[in-house]
Amino acid sequence: MKGYVPSVARIWVIAAVVIAGVLAVAFVSRHVIVSNTAEAFNRQQLSLVRESARGVENFIQGIQISLNTAADTYGLYPDPKTLAPFLLRQPQLMRALFLVSRDGDLIHTHPPQLTAYLDRANLKQLLLQAASAKQQVFISDFIDAVSGNGGRSFIMGVPVRGKSQWMCCLVNFSALKDTFIYPIKSGKTGYAWMIDSRGVLLAHPNTSMEGKRVVDVLKELWPENTSFNLETLIDREMVKGVEGKGEYTGWHIGEKQLTKKLIAYAPIKFNGLLWSIGVAAPYREAMAPLMESLMGPLIFICGFLAVLVVGAFFLSAQEKRKRTAAQEIAWSHEVIDGITDGISIIDRDYRVLMVNKAISEWHNKPMGLFRGKPCYEVFQQQSSLCQGCPAHEAFETGRPVFRDRVSTTLGGRKYYFHLTAFPLKDEDGRTMRVVEYVKDVTAEMALRSELLQHERKSMIVKMSAQVAHEIRNPLGSLTLNIDLLDDAISGYQAPEAVEARELIATIKNEIESLHKVLREYLECTRFPTIQPAKHDVNMVIEDLFAFLEEELRRCKILFKTTFEYNLPAASLDQDHIRRAFLNLVRNAIEAMPAGGTIEVATRLNQPWIEVVFGDSGPGMPPDQLERIFTPFYTTKSGGTGLGLSITQHIIAEHKGEIICDSAPGQGARFTVRLPVWQDGGDENSLSSSSG
Repeated sequence: MKGYVPSVARIWVIAAVVIAGVLAVAFVSRHVIVSNTAEAFNRQQLSLVRESARGVENFIQGIQISLNTAADTYGLYPDPKTLAPFLLRQPQLMRALFLVSRDGDLIHTHPPQLTAYLDRANLKQLLLQAASAKQQVFISDFIDAVSGNGGRSFIMGVPVRGKSQWMCCLVNFSALKDTFIYPIKSGKTGYAWMIDSRGVLLAHPNTSMEGKRVVDVLKELWPENTSFNLETLIDREMVKGVEGKGEYTGWHIGEKQLTKKLIAYAPIKFNGLLWSIGVAAPYREAMAPLMESLMGPLIFICGFLAVLVVGAFFLSAQEKRKRTAAQEIAWSHEVIDGITDGISIIDRDYRVLMVNKAISEWHNKPMGLFRGKPCYEVFQQQSSLCQGCPAHEAFETGRPVFRDRVSTTLGGRKYYFHLTAFPLKDEDGRTMRVVEYVKDVTAEMALRSELLQHERKSMIVKMSAQVAHEIRNPLGSLTLNIDLLDDAISGYQAPEAVEARELIATIKNEIESLHKVLREYLECTRFPTIQPAKHDVNMVIEDLFAFLEEELRRCKILFKTTFEYNLPAASLDQDHIRRAFLNLVRNAIEAMPAGGTIEVATRLNQPWIEVVFGDSGPGMPPDQLERIFTPFYTTKSGGTGLGLSITQHIIAEHKGEIICDSAPGQGARFTVRLPVWQDGGDENSLSSSSG
C-alpha cells in the first residue's frame, strides 16, 4: 500500500495538472476567441454602417445637384413653370420645390400645399446666415412635415445665380430612411439608427422614438438608472463625427430589460451637416455559437479530448468567420448590384476587377467579360488610356475626382453620365484601387435640352409672327400695284411692253414665293390643335401615296410598303397626321433628286402603333441629326426649316413620339409612334391636352 499511494498521488497530480492546464488553456482561449469574435462582428457592422453613411451623403449630394440644376435653369429662364418638371423627375429626393427671396418671402412653390406651414422668420434667418457666410448650400434644422406626408424633414437650398433668390426644397427624408437606414440588418435582430449632432434620433425602427434624444429615451424606459455607457459613447464620439465601434448596454426591440449590445458607427458629413449612423446587435447573438461550443462536457473528461474540442472550436470559429466574411461579401455584392447607378473597381494597371449589374446591362455583356480587361478597352473601345481619365487622376492625387456629362454610345444610343472616381488606400495611405461611380443623367440632359428648345421655339415663333405681319402688309400693297401696272400696259404691243410684261410676270412669281414663305411662318406661330378620332393608320398611308403616285413616278422614286395588318385603330386627327406624314415624304423626295426608294412600314409595339419612313438618300451627319427638329434650321436652298418642326409638334399633340436615325451614306429613317385608340377616354384626354 505504501508503494501504491505515491503512484496514485502522482496520477492525481498529473491528472490535476492536465485538468488545470486544459482549463487554463480553455479559459485563455475562450477570452481570446470571444474578443476576436466580437471584433470581427463589429468590423462587419462597421462595413455596413460605412456603406450606409456614404449612401446618405450621396443622397444629399444628389439633392444638391438637382437643386443646382433647377437654380441654373431658372436663372436662365425665370419661369416658375420650370420647377414642376424637376420635382416630377426627382420624387425620391424632394417633396416640394420652392423659390425664396433673400428676405424669406416665398416667390413660387410646387406643390403649394406642402409649404403652408413654413416658418418664414426662421427661413429668413437661415438665408441671411447663408448669404453672409457666402454659402453655396444651406440645410435647415428638422421641421414637422405636412399631415398626410408623415414624419419630419428639413429644408435644403442653393442660391440662384445672378439673382437675390434661393432655390429650396423640402427633402424626402422618409425615402432616405427607407433606403439607407431601415433596411440594414445585423445578425438576427440587429438594426440601424441615426442621430444628429445633438444626439437626437432622426431615424429608428421604432418611429415613436424619433425626435427624442437617445439618452432621454433610455431614462424614460428605465428611470431607475442614472447613467448609461451609451450616453458617453454618443457624447464623446458619435456627435463629434468620430467613426468607431464598441459595446454598450441599452434598449433592444422585443426585450423587456437592458441588453448588452455590440455597436459600430460612422459619421455623415456634408457642408456643415453632421449626423451619425449606428448599427447595433445583441452581444449574445454574436457569441451564441461560441458559447455553445465551449459548453461541451468532454473538455472536463479527458485532457486529450479537451485539446481536440478546443482545436475543433478553433476550426469551427475560423470557418464561421470565413462564412461570415463570405456572407458579408455576398451582401455587399447584392447591395452594389441592386444600385441602379454603375459601379466598377479598377486596379493600378487600369484593369477592371469588378462591375455591378447596372454596367453589365448598359453594355449588354455578362459581368465576367469585364474582369481583367483594360477599362478604356471595355468601356470606351479605345486602345490607350482615355484623355482626362478620372481614375488616372485619382491614382495620382489620392483624392476623389468628379467628371460631369461624360458621354458614350451604348447599343446605338448616346448616354450622358456623371462619373466620380473614389481612391481605395492601403494602410500606408497608397491608392491601390479606384472605385468609379457612374450616374446616368441622360434623361436629365434630355429634359434640360427639351426645356431650352421649348423656350427657344417660343421666342422664335413670336418673332416670326411679328416679322411676317410686318412684311405681309407692304407685300400686299406691292402685289396690288404690280397688278395695276400690268393692267396699264396690257394694251400695248410694242417690244418694250412685251419685255415689261415678262418682267412683271417674274415679279409676280417671286411675290407668290414670298407669300408662300409668309404662310409657313404664320402656320408656325399657330401650331395646329388636333381633334383625335378612331382611324386606320394603314388606310391613311395608302390614301397619301395614292395622292402622291404621279409625283413619285415623275421623280423616279420607288414606293414600298410593309404593313402589319390587323393593327388596332389609332387615336389621331386624320388631316393633321396626313400633313405630318406628307412633310416626311416630301423631305425624302427632296433628299433624292436623282430618284431612289421610300419604304414605309407599320407595326404594333404596345402601347404604340409605329410607322417607319425610310429612304435611300444621302443620310445626315450627327451634327445635323441633332438639329433637324429645330425651327428654321434647314440644309436646303430656299427651305424655311419649319416642316419637321411642325411635324414634331403634330406628333407631340397626339401624345406620340418621332425619332430619326441616320448616318452619311445610309439614308434616313423616321419612326413615328402613335397611341393605340382606347375606348372610353382617349379622345377627351388628347383634346384637352392639345388645347
